[in-house]
Amino acid sequence: MKIGDNIREIRELEKNFKRSYVADKLNITPRAYANIENNIADVTLGRLEEIADILGCTSLYILTYQQKKKEFYNTIHNNNGNQGTIKIDQSGQQSTLKIIYNLQQDLIESERKRISLLEVLLRENNIDF
Repeated sequence: MKIGDNIREIRELEKNFKRSYVADKLNITPRAYANIENNIADVTLGRLEEIADILGCTSLYILTYQQKKKEFYNTIHNNNGNQGTIKIDQSGQQSTLKIIYNLQQDLIESERKRISLLEVLLRENNIDF
């Protein structure tokens, strides 16, 4: 695949942007942008950087998109000979859950204190709530 194909797939599949939106951001006509995606116009490194910024990725991501997509597809579909068994390392999961739980409890306590302070301020200023 060529760069234009990669740009089009990222724009359509990952970002769901219209061609006209990207063209507008690049300050070019939709036809000129279509020429980039259709591999008719050559893409300069500067233009590739602009497109990457609009798509929220890097130029390298655009250039290696097909390889990344293939690696992702193979990982998801588990095509490495283990008959569909996905191994997940759960070591440390309990300690992570405990940390998250403790942080959640701290956040709840902090919000309760904040609410109490706000209620005091409202009462002091004779504001009904």
